[in-house]
Amino acid sequence: MSRSPHVEVASPAEWASAFGIIFQYLEPPERAARVENALRLVQRGQLPPTALWVAHASGELVGAVVCLPVPGASALVWPPQAIEGTRRTEIEDLLLASTVPWLQRHGAKLAQTLLAPEEIRLSGPLERNGFRRITRLWYMRHDLDLPQRWLAENRSLNLQSYDRCDRKLFRQYLLGSYEGTLDCPEVNGVRTLDEILEGHKAQGVHDPERWWLAMESGQPAGVLLLTAIPEWQGWDLSYLGVVPAARRRGVGRELARKALRDAHAAGARQVTLSVDERNRPAWELYRSLGFVMCEQREVYLAIW
Repeated sequence: MSRSPHVEVASPAEWASAFGIIFQYLEPPERAARVENALRLVQRGQLPPTALWVAHASGELVGAVVCLPVPGASALVWPPQAIEGTRRTEIEDLLLASTVPWLQRHGAKLAQTLLAPEEIRLSGPLERNGFRRITRLWYMRHDLDLPQRWLAENRSLNLQSYDRCDRKLFRQYLLGSYEGTLDCPEVNGVRTLDEILEGHKAQGVHDPERWWLAMESGQPAGVLLLTAIPEWQGWDLSYLGVVPAARRRGVGRELARKALRDAHAAGARQVTLSVDERNRPAWELYRSLGFVMCEQREVYLAIW
């Protein structure tokens, strides 16, 4: 291997081999399926070719990484991998050293990697290069088999959709709902409110009539952001936040029930969400409403 490996965006001829390196830790049948799926995402435009970077040494492809800027001043990174028989640590570190500045130039203020429990062994390159494990996310789903009594609208909250409410007020109380949050508090204050909204709008199919400002006794109490995910035949509860002054009064429960009612009325087959495992009040609420945990992911975060 040459003394000076170099990193660049993968060429189309290298895509299959590069994904093969990224998924080399899997057994051959699963590896082949993951490579095929990744190639399909590139061909459909869901994963831009510029997100796949490779390392070469002595004319050989020796490593690869996926790094994707996403709306909201953020990025997604899949851990770099180098082939056996090479200076793996050097190659993996070089891949991140080359791609992180590229992500920053594209406006990313933070990057995250989400690993299933059996994939934690891939985290070494991340932890050597500024990422740290902050928590575990629980992914939960509801099959929308709702008790009849839940289908009636609650009258204690006045709900105003984003396209009809005072947007300045909505923005103010969305930001206020982050105060004292137990959901990934490490990212608080890293991005502007406009960047946060941009990130939410990019999820699924954005519809301003599915974003809500909740008023209680004439005062803003919380916000609810919902989005349709057609490929899942469902909706995602992207964000539910209650302002500090309105907490522990059932506002969160009523907003979650509204999410379930609206999804049910729209013919969705499921509602999904993710929650920080440290946020016990939230996941206890969701469990009490019939959500069940379906997946877990370890969160590795870098803030620049």
